[in-house]
Amino acid sequence: MDIVDFGAIADDPGALVTNTQALTAALASAHPGDTVLIPASRTFYCLGGIQAAGLKDVTIDLSGVLVAAPDVDAWPLLDKHYSNFLQISNSQGLSLRGPGHIKGEGLLWWNKVLFPLLYGPLKGARPKLLVFTNSTDLAIRDVQLHDSPSWHLVLDDVARAEVANLTVTVNRSALRAPPDPGLQPEDLNTDGIDVSGRDVWIHDCYIQNDDDSIAVKPCSERCVQSECTENVLVEGTTLTGFGAAVGSVPPADAVNCVRNVTFRNIEMPYTGKGIYIKSNPTCSGTNKGIVRDIVYENIRILYPRWWAIWIGPQQQHEPGSPLGDKCPLDYPITPTCPTQGCVDFRNITLRNIFVDSPWLSPGVILGNSTNPIEGLIFENVTVKNPGALPFDYQYHCE
Repeated sequence: MDIVDFGAIADDPGALVTNTQALTAALASAHPGDTVLIPASRTFYCLGGIQAAGLKDVTIDLSGVLVAAPDVDAWPLLDKHYSNFLQISNSQGLSLRGPGHIKGEGLLWWNKVLFPLLYGPLKGARPKLLVFTNSTDLAIRDVQLHDSPSWHLVLDDVARAEVANLTVTVNRSALRAPPDPGLQPEDLNTDGIDVSGRDVWIHDCYIQNDDDSIAVKPCSERCVQSECTENVLVEGTTLTGFGAAVGSVPPADAVNCVRNVTFRNIEMPYTGKGIYIKSNPTCSGTNKGIVRDIVYENIRILYPRWWAIWIGPQQQHEPGSPLGDKCPLDYPITPTCPTQGCVDFRNITLRNIFVDSPWLSPGVILGNSTNPIEGLIFENVTVKNPGALPFDYQYHCE
């Protein structure tokens, strides 16, 4: 099922609407056993809002290139959220295979966030590039994602998913005037992979971005596939960004939960953050959250530019938002990083971790006196040539 047969026009930046409609129509027409083809050696310019639901045993063969054209004014907007570029929901047995590319063309979106007076403000939240929600038995292989307006790959409330040989890159060089360390911690939300659900295997990927490289997000009773994000394995992967992360986990009446997550055999060269486990600040009433049975094993964090190890509240301050009770990005220059006792941190193990020449002190561990971290184990964690600032050459623990 070649999308050209549904009216798609290759290599024409003016065919945005036509190509968006053609890809949507091809997906809607797919039956079990069908393959939807984006043909090789051809580029298709599209707008966001490409959606499909209820697919079963369908393959998407991304041999060519999809470009998310940055025509912000023409991009679909619903309830103050720009539609995601490509979203697939309520599907089963779906395979997305490369070796093609999806190019997010995110520069204009980022500029509108950072410099709204110069580039004009956005009318809503930025779109994500590739989203799968409430779906099972997924396989995503050999795909390349670039420069998303915000998050690159989202697996939201999924069960039995594999992500293999995925490449994510973010190139912000056009925003860089003077030489800089190569990473941009302005929290532009260009996450690599964000996942919630159960039984997920992510392996042999390469991610270079400017926010969480991989973030394992919570589920609750509001999720369909699992009441807790669990049984997630990330291995054999190279990450340069702001963390192999668990969270953030905000407390809620419907308990947000992450458990049984393993990161192992990970290389993190010239990363910003390394190991990053984070709650959210709000804590009230009966709200609860759970982070437990987390293992980081056989990880090399080389020349990190920010915190090699951070366990505690999320550092956050999105452009244009008030700080409030959040932990600031520049902590401890801004000296307060509020903790809260509504999220349980239990049974966290760091084993065979090597950190080489971090710019800062080895790490930060911030618990709360009303609900302390329990079962935190550091086993063969080595920090070579730690930075002296801001906590001398030591971990900062509270």
